[in-house]
Amino acid sequence: MSIYAIIFLAIMIAIFIGTYLLNKNTPKPEGCDDMEECSACGNFGCTMNSHHKEENN
Repeated sequence: MSIYAIIFLAIMIAIFIGTYLLNKNTPKPEGCDDMEECSACGNFGCTMNSHHKEENN
């Protein structure tokens, strides 16, 4: 493997992690609908739908 490929891969991973963290820390805009009543989404990775969150007893 070329050193350029390793550098390129490291840059792409850093960009992914950086944009993920920026998106996660972005506040919710005012005027958004309350997502507690969302039932149309079948994506279990969705963090906005409370029905997909595990309950700790």
